Amino acid sequence: MERAHELLREVFGLESFRLSQEAVVKRLLVDNDNALVLYPTGGGKSLTYQLPALCLEGLTLVISPLLALMKDQVDALCRKGVKAANLDSTLDGERAAWVKREVMSGDMKILYVAPERLNNEGFIAMMDRVKISLLAVDESHCISQASLWGASFRPEYLKIARFAEEHDVERVLCLTATATPAVATDICKSFLIHPTKGVFRTPVYRPNLAFKVEVAQTLDKKLEKLVPFLKSRTGPAIVYVTLQKHAEEVANRLKTQGLDAMVYHGGMPTEERERIQLDFMESDKGIVCATIAFGMGIDKANIRQVVHLYMPKTIENYSQEVGRAGRDGLPSTCLLFLSSFDIPVLEGFARGDTCSQGDLELWLQEVALKEPASDGAIDFNLYNQSKVYDIRPNVLNLCYAHLELDYGYIRAVTPFYSIYLLTARSADAWAKIDACNTEAAKVIRTHWTTKGANREIDVVASANAKVDRAALTKQINEWEFAGLTTSKASQVRARYLVMKPLPKSVQDIKKVASLMYQRMIAREQEAVEKLRQVVTFATIDDCLAQNLASYFGDEGAVPDGMCGVCSFCNTGAGVEFDPAAEAIPDPVQLKAILQACPDRDDPRHLARMAFGITSPRLTLSKLSSSHPLFGSMGHVDFNALVAAFDEECKKADYTRSSVPFSQWGQSTGTKRSYSQANRSSSGSGSNYRGGGRGGSAKTRSEGWQVLIDGHFSFLDVMAKLP
Repeated sequence: MERAHELLREVFGLESFRLSQEAVVKRLLVDNDNALVLYPTGGGKSLTYQLPALCLEGLTLVISPLLALMKDQVDALCRKGVKAANLDSTLDGERAAWVKREVMSGDMKILYVAPERLNNEGFIAMMDRVKISLLAVDESHCISQASLWGASFRPEYLKIARFAEEHDVERVLCLTATATPAVATDICKSFLIHPTKGVFRTPVYRPNLAFKVEVAQTLDKKLEKLVPFLKSRTGPAIVYVTLQKHAEEVANRLKTQGLDAMVYHGGMPTEERERIQLDFMESDKGIVCATIAFGMGIDKANIRQVVHLYMPKTIENYSQEVGRAGRDGLPSTCLLFLSSFDIPVLEGFARGDTCSQGDLELWLQEVALKEPASDGAIDFNLYNQSKVYDIRPNVLNLCYAHLELDYGYIRAVTPFYSIYLLTARSADAWAKIDACNTEAAKVIRTHWTTKGANREIDVVASANAKVDRAALTKQINEWEFAGLTTSKASQVRARYLVMKPLPKSVQDIKKVASLMYQRMIAREQEAVEKLRQVVTFATIDDCLAQNLASYFGDEGAVPDGMCGVCSFCNTGAGVEFDPAAEAIPDPVQLKAILQACPDRDDPRHLARMAFGITSPRLTLSKLSSSHPLFGSMGHVDFNALVAAFDEECKKADYTRSSVPFSQWGQSTGTKRSYSQANRSSSGSGSNYRGGGRGGSAKTRSEGWQVLIDGHFSFLDVMAKLP
């Protein structure tokens, strides 16, 4: 520990540790054991792995979800003279090669990577040859099945524990600011962390933060209260909104009131976002209207106001965002607005990831029936699969993760690109390529197409039994290395090694798909429940600071259970608020949705349109956000909508209208042209209302057998897609 204290002063310029930082460092360096750090936002988590990294021989590998945050930390470490780097897709070839050389030589002390890097075969091979003294897992709540973010944030987080075990990582440090007791327990189990000796928690209660709640049903009413609140500020303020369009609208409205508000959201160009962030960091009383994209890496001590103009989706989100206020310890206010009209949008986020059970079955069928390549791997274009099966991309990734981690069928390996566009670098380049007589070169020249002065080749479609896809790619790379061409790759394909036989029979496919679907439903219900918890937190007759601390397991953090500065402590009562949605759908509105969308194969599809939850299928059929009826029934209970549309689908025997494939482009049209086989997709509605499915068991079984026997092969449809 003596060396740690020296480095604390010499490198980090600090005379002493904060909170329990010293105990964490001792756990890693002296006890040589794993640890979990639960510090609030801005609590100094990064020091607890950066300092030990300089004391340990070997590499400290940091798994972090955000590229911008990685870059900020690397820049800060380099300014301190620490050998640190990030390895990600934004690096050019020369920089990436330098990073790898430094890692292999042992000179690199801290390397930051995204969790997806653990699927890269080259990276794994490099890690096999280096000593990983410390693995730091930032935002580690993402690995927990008890955490909503574990499902919807980054599925690759679920594989980190396996990586640590397979690479004999000497010690692991998990870090997060938003872990309930259940999530902390999951993290400890995954990384073999002692639940008491290895957990270092700092209570979320900060006495300088005053939590306030207001009820305002419209934006006009919200602004009536927000404008004077912002004009009273003594320092910078963040106004959080839900949607990107909200950020623009609110900022414009504030400007008309003499408040110079900036805008920040994920849809803005990177350069503009960086400029806004810099302006805010340098401001004394700046205001930024932002989505939750703003905040990660924001370490500004004097933020005086954090406003949630629209409700947060979870208490975890709320806690992390209000944690950016008053880090200098001075009084700061966190204002939360409640509006019943905000809830449908947030509930749409909660329910948006659940797909139809029938679509899940069809997806699993394609995966199960795919013939492995010579290397034992199967590959898929997930972009196309997402559209074809109406499964959101992140959910599709999670489905593959479940097949890998829960069932052991597959294992993700390095993805590859299927399309290469070749551009000549010299006048005689094509002549030299024409003279190349390797088998791979012959196949490429046979199958490439001319695109102006360029050549384009689909290496997946062009491969054969003698020359596989890898050989074609290698040949393209050799031409580039020789200076003949440059290549631009597109249409990435995810790749998985088959570890054991996938289910083949109708019954086995349906069984696995059913289990996966039930997990989706459970995650959806958890997300809706978390939204309800936000309402309960904001309205309960109790001190808000005490309520927040209790949620994270810190029941005794607030002295006497009363902070003295929140809305409840000031008034003696919780705010009155009714979040209820209509339980009985309007028949006229139902009819309008049914007329606009002729399909009756999936009641959830209709409910999504009515409620305003977009999906790949709705987008392709132009029934999404651009349609005037999209979201027209967002005020109605979602389950009631599913039940109502299920009645209509039952009448139509759960069929889809016949739509020519050409009208859909790369879409779900052909997939849904069969009638009997897809009756099982009605389950998405029936699961909510407890009713039976359309069609007899015999008919459904026959329909599935048609699919399995190949009379209707969806693989034929996939072959038409790029």
